Formats: sequence, structure tokens, C-alpha cells
Amino acid sequence: MDAILAHTMDTTTAPLAREVTGRRSRIGEGWTWAAMVVGSLVLAAVTLPVLPHGIGYDPWSWLIWGREIGHLALDTRHAATAVKPLPIFVDVLFGPAGSAAPLLWLVVARAGTVLSFALVFRVARRLRGLLAGAAAAAGLALTDQYLGALTLVGMSEPLTTAAVLAAVDSHLQEQRRATLGFLVIAGLLRPEIWPAAIGYCLWFAWRGSWWRRLLGALLAVAVPASWFVIDWFGAHQLNRSTEAATHQSQGGPLLSRVPGLATFAETWSLMSGPVLVAFLLGFAAALVAWRRTRRPGPLVWLGVGVVGWVAIDAVLAQLRWATGAPRYLLPAGGIACVVGGCLVAGAVHRFGRAGRLSGPAWVVVGLLLMAACAPRIAVVVGQVEAAVDGGARQQALQERLPAAIAAAGGRSVVLRCGPVSVGPFDVPRVAWQLRVPVGSLRSASAARAGTVIESGRNTVPPATRPRFHLLAGGPGSDRRRTWTVLSTCHAAGRPSS
Repeated sequence: MDAILAHTMDTTTAPLAREVTGRRSRIGEGWTWAAMVVGSLVLAAVTLPVLPHGIGYDPWSWLIWGREIGHLALDTRHAATAVKPLPIFVDVLFGPAGSAAPLLWLVVARAGTVLSFALVFRVARRLRGLLAGAAAAAGLALTDQYLGALTLVGMSEPLTTAAVLAAVDSHLQEQRRATLGFLVIAGLLRPEIWPAAIGYCLWFAWRGSWWRRLLGALLAVAVPASWFVIDWFGAHQLNRSTEAATHQSQGGPLLSRVPGLATFAETWSLMSGPVLVAFLLGFAAALVAWRRTRRPGPLVWLGVGVVGWVAIDAVLAQLRWATGAPRYLLPAGGIACVVGGCLVAGAVHRFGRAGRLSGPAWVVVGLLLMAACAPRIAVVVGQVEAAVDGGARQQALQERLPAAIAAAGGRSVVLRCGPVSVGPFDVPRVAWQLRVPVGSLRSASAARAGTVIESGRNTVPPATRPRFHLLAGGPGSDRRRTWTVLSTCHAAGRPSS
């Protein structure tokens, strides 16, 4: 009788105990995520007084559109930047901050970099231990421009990488709702994740109650639709961003005869050779283990995800719907670092357990690995130095632009003078300061009248330059960090010379 009662109590309390344990686990995981996110934001904020805080071309456009949405006056016409829903939605929240909005976005973007390193370490450690995590983080640090321009000027690719890695981490822990949320975030940053995000939304809907079915179906439609809806309201054109994304001005796959194959070749310039080789060997080893055990492990699915991401990007480039730029592959590169890190940890564990390598031999192996990575380390150091110099220039231009506009008589005078023309890389920065749509500014290379605001080299044609008189800047100033303002109108009541 006692045995029967004990069995009955076990069968009755076991589900309750599992539920309590699961709830505690979710609460603990929630606190862990809160600590990682807050810590990343704090570290990112600390970089502002230490590193230059110049903003890049695309982030300026997202800031302008966020501000315009807040004022119900969205205008994306004739812009060279493609919309990205998540940065724009975030910048809508930053709109009331006014001139501080660029710095707030920069904190969010740099926090994405910090969080991506924490997550690539966390995912690899979860699969193969501390060494795998350290190797994966080191591999991510060696990816092209990751610690350079992409982080310093506030680009969104590190944030996308963090979202994809967060989805992988949550899925490994069987946190399905969190996985869905992170995939949605990634889907609002890059279209390559759409197949996985939409598939997961539909799977989430199929396995749940009516509210899960409704939520999953809505998200499956809303994620891709948000990219086109923004341009529909801002430009009355669904494919405006697609056309903007195919303007290849700095080389890349679109300039090759077969853009799809060129996109695959970009992976070599994106990642260091040892990291790419480690991924390929790790993926091959995972496939062999799958064939032997008849069970695909996590590394198989991660490897398939990497190849699939690159393949989708190659198709988009081949169809000329995207440029196939190397930075678009960075989320796949983050997952590849996890696979490569697991290979390194597995190899060390296997040889160490077999006793095939002695202590001095391990030192030699470590030195050889460092020598193999040394060229890439030198490249990354150079990229960081160049990014700091470029960021300082961008920051100087940001800080000096209000004074340059004031020298022209102020915003109202500049806008009344006629068309405003700017240099090719200054469009969104000047549009932000003048509070005008990005597409309303003209190219300085075709300026005939009005006001020209330019930095760096002269862009006004020599034939028409004598029509303008100088209002700010000049031959004696540092042209790379100072604005030159030319006008055919009176400035602040002064007659033109």
C-alpha cells in the first residue's frame, strides 16, 4: 500500500516539479539576458568619450526616417539607402531626443557588437566548452571590418549577427518563444533570414493554440511586409529599396560577370583563412558524424545555415536584388566561427586525451596557429586604426556643420536660396541638420545655383564654380574635416562678392 501511495505521489508531483524547475530556469535565463544586454549597452556608452562617434551614411538615413515617422512626414524618395525596419523603428523612439539621437543609435549599434561577442562565445561554449567559445570569439574578431568601420560608425551588421546568434542560443535551450522573437528581430535587419524566420513562425503557429496560430501567421507576413510598407508610405513605391540596394559604387559582386559566384568568393575576404578552413573542416566532420550515427547534431544544422545564408545572398546578387557586399555575410560568419571554434576544441580534446602531444608540442601548435593568423591580425589592426581616423573625421564634420550652415545665414536662408547641393557622401548628414528629406538634396557635381555644402575635394564643376562666392571654409583649412559652403545668394544680409 505504501508503495502504491508513493508511486501515486511521484506521478502527481513530478509534472509540478518539472514546471517549477522550468519556470526557475526561465527566470534565471531572463536575468542572464538582462545582464548581457545592460552590460553591452553600458560598455557601448563608455566607448563614446573614448572613441570617435561619427555616424556612417546609412545610419544617418535611418535617423532621418525615424524622425520623419515621428512627425508623420516620411519621405524616402530618391534616397541611396535601403530601408531597414528595426533601425528605423528604434530611431522613431529616439526622435524626441533631438540632437542626441545619433549618439543613442551609436550606443545601440555598438552594443550589438559587444553582445555578438558574448553570444558567439556562449553558443560555442554550450556546444564544446570554454576553448570553443574563446576560439569562436577570436575568429569573429578577425572578420573583415567587424572591429573597424562597421562598429565605429554605427552600421547594423553586428546587431544582426547578435540577433542570429541569440536565436541559435535560445533554440539550443528549447526556448521557442525567445527563438521566434530573435528571428523576427533578425528578419527586420536582413532579408537573408526570412526563410528561416517565416518557417519558424509557421511551425510555431502549427504547434500551438489559436493565439499562437494567429501570432505566428501575423509575424510570418509582417516581417517581410514591413520592408515594403515603409517605402510604400515614404515613396509610393514598393521596390524603391531594392533599386537603391543594387547601386554598386565601390566594387563587389555586381561588377563581375557572375555575381552569384563572386558572392561565394567574398567569404574569403570576409573571414581569415584559418577560420574559414576550420569551419569547412568542422562542417565536414559534423556531416561524417551524422552519417555514422544517423543523427544530425547541432553543428550540421549550423553549417547548413551558413551555406544557406551565403547561397541566398548569392541568389539575390545574381538576380541583382542586392549587391552581395561582404558585410551582408557577417551573420553567417558568426555562426561559422562557432563551428570552427568547436572543431578547434574537439581537436585539442582528442589529441590531449590520446596523449599524442606533450606540453612543448602544444606550445609549438599554438605558435603555429598564431603565425597563421598573424597576417589577418595585422590587417584588423590597420582597419581599426583607419576606422578611428575616419570616425574622427566624421565626428569633426558633424560638430562643425551647424557653424557652416550658420555662416550661410542659417537654415531658413539656405533653403530660400534655391536648391541645396552636397558632396556624394554628405547627403544624409546635411539633410539631418537642415531637417529636409534625404532625396531633396542635389549633387554638387551638377550645381548651377543655390547653395553648395561640401567636404573634402571640390565637387562643383570648374565651369560653374565662379558663379558661387565662399561663405565658410577655404583653402587654408583642413578640407577633410571642415565644410566649404558656396552660394549664389546673399548670406546673413551680406551682398555677394
